[in-house]
Amino acid sequence: MANTINTIKDGPGLFAKGVAQHVRDNLKFCGFVEQADKSEFDGKSGFKSGDTIYTSIPAIKTVQRDNLDVSSLGKDTVEGKKPLALNKTATTADQFDSLELATDVDVKNALKRFGMSSALAIAHDIESRCMEIAMQKTYQSVGTAGSNTFETSDILDAKVALDESLAPNGERGLFMTSRSGAKAVDARKAYNNPVGKLDKQYTDGVILNADGFDWMETQMLPVHTNGADVAGLVNDTVTEGSSTITVDGFTAAPTVGSVFTLAGTNKVHAQSKNDLGTLQQFTVVSATTTSITFSPAIYAASGGLQNVTALPADNAAVTFVGAASTGYTQNLALHKSAFKMVTVPLYTPKGEDLVASETVDGITVNIVRYFTGDTRVVTTRYDVLYGFDEVRPEWSTRLTA
Repeated sequence: MANTINTIKDGPGLFAKGVAQHVRDNLKFCGFVEQADKSEFDGKSGFKSGDTIYTSIPAIKTVQRDNLDVSSLGKDTVEGKKPLALNKTATTADQFDSLELATDVDVKNALKRFGMSSALAIAHDIESRCMEIAMQKTYQSVGTAGSNTFETSDILDAKVALDESLAPNGERGLFMTSRSGAKAVDARKAYNNPVGKLDKQYTDGVILNADGFDWMETQMLPVHTNGADVAGLVNDTVTEGSSTITVDGFTAAPTVGSVFTLAGTNKVHAQSKNDLGTLQQFTVVSATTTSITFSPAIYAASGGLQNVTALPADNAAVTFVGAASTGYTQNLALHKSAFKMVTVPLYTPKGEDLVASETVDGITVNIVRYFTGDTRVVTTRYDVLYGFDEVRPEWSTRLTA
């Protein structure tokens, strides 16, 4: 008996959902970080690039002792709404006609021939861009730049950095390149491990979880290159809450995303505010040879915002992680709430041959097929409109290699 293939009413929708699923399946990092809650942007049928939604920021709380008067506590609480700009897009296109989506079989064929490759390209572009942003926003760094080794102590240093910043246990991820991951596996070959995990390490060459992290390999991690100068001096009287300092001794501007320390400015514990005995680290937001804008802003006064023991003195040394003009792979260890991502439906055009917008596990893909009269070409475009930014960057650290 011959097969009967039924036509379907929502071929475009099924195709769009298949593409969205494949994009989601290929987002390791962006699938791990926190997704904006739908309630933060629900109620609007379509967005355009440049729109902004507002997402909640967890509070940094101060607890006072032996004093029941809470009237003064409000000023030490940092909470509210953070703008999350929908200013990032990933777009690709191909050409196929309406008959490609006429039946279930056609949808599957179209997904295999067109949708999967488009979804993979979009996922790789989003993943690469978001990891670059996450690296630039992450101001803590552990490991030894240029060593290309990942001993247990390096991974545990990343755990300590998150612990001291009061990142919750659980939901912590460690993202490493295959090359870095191989070094880490090799460093553990002589250690005692649970049998199941040791089997996986031996057969697949990967570590699933260890030292408080779920381990994931990705080839999308950025390589960061330092500027031509990696040492200078503060040339300024730094004030409370500053995020810009005047410097001298630099013949080339530090590069955005470079990590540095200021002599005499130690990190404090996020809650107790005790001196942790290590220099606070900062990342360059923008710079010239005479000025550096950095993150986080610097606070030495006691209270909920304090993050250093003292403000840097004039002529304090400014020292960068790594050597001048040298690139280092930036592996990342983080709690999922360090960053937040959102994808949203785009404005839906009317009168086109095919329009579909589907969301799978928070990832929305928008598809439009249209006819160009001058060339008689039918084009199908795939668009993802998204926003990505830091929420608690102190809950992230680099493992510089």
